[in-house]
Amino acid sequence: MSILDSLKKATGLGLSPDESYTRAYEKAVLLGPSKFGDAVALFEEAAKKAAEKGNAQLNARALANARLYAFITSGEVTVLPELAQLLRGLPEIEKIGSRNEMLPAATVAAEVEARIAEAKADALPFGSTARAVAHGAVADVFKGIFSSGLQTYKFKATDAHVETAQERFFYHQGMAAFHMARGTATSNPEVAAEHIAKSLSAFRQAKDERWAGDAQTLLSNYRLRRTCWMCHREFQGGDVHFRSYPASVNSYAVDIVKKLSQDASSLDAGAGAIVLCLPCGSAVENQADLFARERTAELREETNRAVGALNDAIRTLTNRIADLERFSHHH
Repeated sequence: MSILDSLKKATGLGLSPDESYTRAYEKAVLLGPSKFGDAVALFEEAAKKAAEKGNAQLNARALANARLYAFITSGEVTVLPELAQLLRGLPEIEKIGSRNEMLPAATVAAEVEARIAEAKADALPFGSTARAVAHGAVADVFKGIFSSGLQTYKFKATDAHVETAQERFFYHQGMAAFHMARGTATSNPEVAAEHIAKSLSAFRQAKDERWAGDAQTLLSNYRLRRTCWMCHREFQGGDVHFRSYPASVNSYAVDIVKKLSQDASSLDAGAGAIVLCLPCGSAVENQADLFARERTAELREETNRAVGALNDAIRTLTNRIADLERFSHHH
């Protein structure tokens, strides 16, 4: 290689669009992930030269790579819509980190579009129907590339599902059913239990132990039925429509309930607790809050009076000290 060629490689000056494109790999991509950030400007430079020479295909490919490496190094989702559009116009694109291994650009575009949909889903209220629907839409995108490996998630991900579209399909199916269950639990715990059972199955297929554990807990709670100690009505949905409250419970109370053939699970001597439904429990809590506010107001008044008396005493003592000082100066 001549000195002139070496200078061209080093500075990028005088390189053709193809040579500039190759330089992005040699000076950044092929040097490993720590250099991926440098590839952004180099690909943009190659794209500019390609545009000047009227090479639209290379221009689009270089720009696509610039946006791709910008995302995997920064995580900035604002570049994703343009990246997806550029990929849709290409037949293929290089695998991240490689110069020669090519991938169908449409498959990578679908992954990018799924990421855009994920970001929109995550911005919606937790436990809302809108979020459930949004996760379902994301699952549908991954279903279209079900057997494909993922490209961007190995570099930027907020969960462990980074290998295959199949994993993310089941993960988002699980999230869709999970949020549908949360949104339904207050109105119909039985239907919520059906949704959370679907969620549990999907999370297990995704091999997501964390979310599967949460879904299993909710499934147990949503199916649980207890009789309220106060109103004696049966409610379904633990931690939603009923919960336990601390109380003084002895074995005698438990024996009485059993002799009357009533629901003994509404009280627990060992834990010192009784079960109250949401209406009864909230009434107790609200009344307790009212008493607490009233008592706090009384204590505040008592404290203010005491502080006022102390201030009066301090002023009196201050005046007496001042009088004594004046008297001592006169003598």
